[in-house]
Amino acid sequence: METKKVTLLIISNDDKEVKSFKLSSNLINNYRKYLIWTTSLIVFAFIIIGGIIINTIALSVSNSSLTSQIELKNNQLETYDSLKLQEKLNAIDNNISMISTYLYERGMLGIGNAAGGEPVSRVKGRTFIDKIDYFENKSVLFYKTLRNLPIGLPYYGELSSDYGYRKNPFGGYSGEYHPGLDFKGETGDPVYATGDGIIERCDWYSGYGNAVVIAHKKDFKSLYGHLSKVNVVQGQEIKAGDLIGFIGSTGRSTGPHLHYEIRKEGEDINPQSFLKLY
Repeated sequence: METKKVTLLIISNDDKEVKSFKLSSNLINNYRKYLIWTTSLIVFAFIIIGGIIINTIALSVSNSSLTSQIELKNNQLETYDSLKLQEKLNAIDNNISMISTYLYERGMLGIGNAAGGEPVSRVKGRTFIDKIDYFENKSVLFYKTLRNLPIGLPYYGELSSDYGYRKNPFGGYSGEYHPGLDFKGETGDPVYATGDGIIERCDWYSGYGNAVVIAHKKDFKSLYGHLSKVNVVQGQEIKAGDLIGFIGSTGRSTGPHLHYEIRKEGEDINPQSFLKLY
């Protein structure tokens, strides 16, 4: 079936130029329908785009609100963490102060390292890093101090005689002053250094028999007597825990045991307070 055509003429204002177009009569007759469809599509597109824009704005506002809430929570957590960290630093500072006082009273630290004054964790103007650096340096000092002192047991055996006055172990009714501790053991059992130092002597030492004397820092010395054999040489550098000799019964002895002394500035002191740090 032949489609009907309609001729459309376009004439210029001066009537000199004429253009003609042939259009389907159906297009002319149905232009209103096409116009409505086109308008509907445009309106629908605007609705979709408008919805997207509104959702985007709403999401942006929501994200902004969420970001603010997150920042608030982070600030609260940072404040909480700062308070907890300050609390921990205060606890560490108190412990360091007690350790400093303890070591100072035992003659292990000089006056410059004694406790006193405002605790460093409470000094205004110090950052957390400053305080942590201070604690780290102090812990290194304590470690070196403890290693250079005769602390702990030289032999894990039964304590058979304490420090101070006692009944004469060779019989009779007389008493004698005992300047150290005796540990009962078996001949050949190992004996260990209780602190870092230098071997001052390792030979026959009068009534101590075969003995080892270690010179530590801060004018401390430790003595290990009645050994069956020594395992060091004079002038040797010793670390805490090194094997220095073996239990015996040499010198003035009633049987196999270790005689252990600690001296401070040439005077004997009770080793009991150095066996454990309390």
